[in-house]
Amino acid sequence: MIPRPLIAVVDDDASLRQAVASLLKSYDIACCKFGTGEELLNSPTIAEFSCFLTDVVMPGMDGFELVEALRARGFMQPAIFMTAYKREDYAERARALSATCIVSKPFETEELMGCVRRALASAR
Repeated sequence: MIPRPLIAVVDDDASLRQAVASLLKSYDIACCKFGTGEELLNSPTIAEFSCFLTDVVMPGMDGFELVEALRARGFMQPAIFMTAYKREDYAERARALSATCIVSKPFETEELMGCVRRALASAR
């Protein structure tokens, strides 16, 4: 039996965290929500995640810094970045961290779920 995927959703916007969590649940994907990168890094269940889905721009630690910290700690699970800001260097930074995708907010359901499917397939 294949274990049910578990995704960490990190975003400082509580309504977006909840919306993404509801979307994932509708696809039978479990998730844990975090308001900051620091919350995720302090989670006792960090090794259990199949994928990290994080906002890029957040107060304190941004999404790129979060994934860098995860990689430095040996957590190599796939990462997906979300952003409402368009900067030319974002795609390059995401590639450097071996991200599965970077999606622009607002995103279409199928765009995000396509990224999630690719990330989960690569995690197996």
